[in-house]
Amino acid sequence: MKLAFKEMWRQKRKFSLIFVITLLIVLLSTLITGLADGLAYDNGASLRELDVETFQLAEDADGQLPRSFIELPTPETLTPLGVKPLTLVQGTVKQDATLFTLPADSDVGPELDLAVGDVLVDPSFLGDFALGDTIQDFTTGYQFTIAGTTDGRYSHAPVIWASMETWEAFQSHGGQPEYVSAWLGEAPTSLTALSKQEVVEAVPGYTAEQGTFTMMRGFLLFIGAFILTAFFYMLTLQKLPELGILKAIGIRPRVIGTALVTQVMTTVLVASLSAAVLTALVASFVPSDIPFRFEAGHVLFYSVIMFVLSLIGTLLPLWKLRHLDAADALGGTLQ
Repeated sequence: MKLAFKEMWRQKRKFSLIFVITLLIVLLSTLITGLADGLAYDNGASLRELDVETFQLAEDADGQLPRSFIELPTPETLTPLGVKPLTLVQGTVKQDATLFTLPADSDVGPELDLAVGDVLVDPSFLGDFALGDTIQDFTTGYQFTIAGTTDGRYSHAPVIWASMETWEAFQSHGGQPEYVSAWLGEAPTSLTALSKQEVVEAVPGYTAEQGTFTMMRGFLLFIGAFILTAFFYMLTLQKLPELGILKAIGIRPRVIGTALVTQVMTTVLVASLSAAVLTALVASFVPSDIPFRFEAGHVLFYSVIMFVLSLIGTLLPLWKLRHLDAADALGGTLQ
């Protein structure tokens, strides 16, 4: 290790350039991770915040709450949940939102001690509306009154929360059959039981969106490890005469190889820690309308992948070191 750090100190410019490039690659990866986590949360925040792990939906709903129609009476041991996408209007202003409803006395979600017709809205819904405003469902004409705010997002749209009494009044006003979208809780029923994560992943667009980000991060980390490997391989080629001298005076190849691995580990480790700190700072300054979240576990996960890929990349310069002949290196016949 002493040999590794001594060389890094004496060739500060070269290793600083390698560090900066590694940092930028890892930072881009962690920033993309922050955007992916932000979009993932924005897609199903209302579901993630519910204090329940099991959702029971209709068998033909494919895990999607708006497609699930359960007309059976809800068992006493379970909690009914109503979900319906709406287009709400006030004059010429239109805005999409998703209506979520729970019993007023339920402790699964937000407190919904509201009058019939009153709703709590996500703060992002208040761009064109204000507390106390009356908004109308475009399809049925049912009117809601904005009584307060509570955080909630579903499928990248704001959520409006209401009590189950409002849900029943809404269905009656529109002439719809009475149903709920899911039963929450664990109990044997004829419905399809899904975990919270499975319901979140069934939100339209969630899987394609996250799959795209995962592919971007994978390619980025692979390219970053490849670039880092190329840098250290070129450095190894440049210093073959010096390495030949070291082997000629009796320095074992294992010592030289350990120095190389130490340099790669140090570069990636410092770059990953710096990228994590910078990503946390970015998360604190990003405007609230941009879905960006700093999840330390996810940043650590992709940093570890970069670390492992970089270590695998050291096999190429290590192979070159293993086959280095001191006499040829000193004679300058190797390229």
